[in-house]
Amino acid sequence: MKKFTIFLISSLLPLISLAEAYQSTLLVQTGKLRESDLIVRTVTDLESHKICLAFYIRTTGTSPVISCYDAVTGYASNVNQVGNFTEGKLVVRKIKDTDNDVSCLVAYVSTEGTSPSIDCYKSRKIGKDDMVRNGHLREGDLDIYRVIDADSTKTCLVGYVSVLGTSPALTCYNSMSGSKGGGLMQNSEFREGDLIVRKISDLANRMECLVTYVSTKGTSPYIYCSEMPAGMKPAPVFRSETFPESTR
Repeated sequence: MKKFTIFLISSLLPLISLAEAYQSTLLVQTGKLRESDLIVRTVTDLESHKICLAFYIRTTGTSPVISCYDAVTGYASNVNQVGNFTEGKLVVRKIKDTDNDVSCLVAYVSTEGTSPSIDCYKSRKIGKDDMVRNGHLREGDLDIYRVIDADSTKTCLVGYVSVLGTSPALTCYNSMSGSKGGGLMQNSEFREGDLIVRKISDLANRMECLVTYVSTKGTSPYIYCSEMPAGMKPAPVFRSETFPESTR
């Protein structure tokens, strides 16, 4: 009996090994978009009913980023570029999934070792897809661009440091209803060693943002935004230029 048991176990081991080696996957690529050196791959998670957009740049040393959202039309998606602009090495593109009403802004530079920065949010099925550059602030080696996405009632700030190997930063927030414009202003700054922190106000949307970075090769800025306290009037130090311009 003992010999039979040993024989049975030994005969089943290959099957057990095969069972352990077999892995099923519920992730499938359902689309691909290429715009110049930017690649966007659509990955569908069949188990979680999610659609994910993976962004990366066709340069050496780049890192990808990904954003996921609920698949509202089965597993269908229709991802296209609906707007873009370029400032020097900085590229900003608006990517829209019209089947699932999701828009993504992506900012990047086509240099070795950088990564794109993205922000995705709900948009309208039928709307004006243009994004409009509505402000620019430059201080030292930092540039801040304000982009208005009227289709999604979003305002986005793009921060970029003009040193080799930098990656841009991007953050979006709700546009204030009925806003009539107003520039970007730097209210204060902080320097300690290589670290720089700048406080930027978006007067049109009553938002304050801290932008931090170091002016060294391979750096990336980081932007944190919050609403201005009620009744607060920032003391301007620098006023941005404003240039409403469609970038479709």
